[in-house]
Amino acid sequence: MYMKCSSIEDGSHVFKNMMERDCVSWNAIIVGFAQNGYGEEALEIFRKMLACGEKPDHVTMIGVLYACSHAGLVEEGRLYFFSMTKNHSLIPKKDHYYCMVDLLARVGCLNEARNLIKTMPMNPDAVVWGSLLAACKVHGEIEKGKHATEKLLEIKPQNFGPYVLLSNMYAEVGRWGDVVRVRKVMRQ
Repeated sequence: MYMKCSSIEDGSHVFKNMMERDCVSWNAIIVGFAQNGYGEEALEIFRKMLACGEKPDHVTMIGVLYACSHAGLVEEGRLYFFSMTKNHSLIPKKDHYYCMVDLLARVGCLNEARNLIKTMPMNPDAVVWGSLLAACKVHGEIEKGKHATEKLLEIKPQNFGPYVLLSNMYAEVGRWGDVVRVRKVMRQ
């Protein structure tokens, strides 16, 4: 509860003073640190969890990958993602893939993020494609952004957000003909 309210110090104090810890308590502290911007601390707690012999579950790994994503820890994120199956007998779910796509896209590894999306064992949803599109805008990757926009519109054709983002990307580089074309499509 403390971690959800961003009371990191109180949450840490309660966790440190627990007589017994289970997967739920480990998850709460790991996810709490990750969500409050303490990625390195979340990963340190994860390593302690493993050292204590506690087995991670899917929630644990979402917290770990989220921590890597928001701290820009690409290599660690890759390592933990692939360790899910190899070391922990956990099959990544959609949320794990989302965290990895987000991690890769945030740091500009857009080709790798797109390739990961293509290899997902489930159909990528609007959240995954939206994450890639947002990163394409940040990194100025218009063609990849156009592809992400097309995928988003296949999933949610009535959502004009991707059109607006793509139009803005074109405007930022002075491709005014493309801006007009995208806005015409929006009006149809």
